Amino acid sequence: MREYKAKEILIFKTTWELFSEKGFHDIKISEIAKLSRIGKGTVYEYFKSKEELVQEMIIYNLEISHEKIISEIKIIDSPIEKLRTIGQNDINRKMDILKILKIIQMITDFSKNNIKESVFKNIGKRFILIQEIIEDGIKKGVIEADNASNATILYTGTMNNALMIDNFTNGSAINMNEILEYVIDILTKNS
Repeated sequence: MREYKAKEILIFKTTWELFSEKGFHDIKISEIAKLSRIGKGTVYEYFKSKEELVQEMIIYNLEISHEKIISEIKIIDSPIEKLRTIGQNDINRKMDILKILKIIQMITDFSKNNIKESVFKNIGKRFILIQEIIEDGIKKGVIEADNASNATILYTGTMNNALMIDNFTNGSAINMNEILEYVIDILTKNS
């Protein structure tokens, strides 16, 4: 993860709050500067455009989220508890995750911007982290799977799809905590 300056982080936090209130298109750099209590020119010292700012904000949020989960699971020995912690973290952050997806959809050309590579890199880091936890669980005999990659796809795919369904149904169709426990039961063959 690159080092972020304090003003960049302040700008990201302000932009995130404004996006929550107004959406991408209605946010103005002057508004970000005013709420951040810095000059408009200072925002442009760090970012050439609003689109670049938003892209960097997404990358920052993804990186911070990954670092946070790494620090949380570092102190946990049980692979099952690590998976539960990651899943619970995603459930707690589902609105942030959905906001990031919404922002990405609003970016004019996702395929030509550096955000595509960064988003996929972060998805890859998450997949590898979960796969390593599952491999550890297989070695310790607490996860019963023939293939750690397939088990990782089961875990990530189920959780990601459940989060999307939960969003589309406004939380009325499924219980995310039950889904998380169901996936863990499948991986541990306790169901």
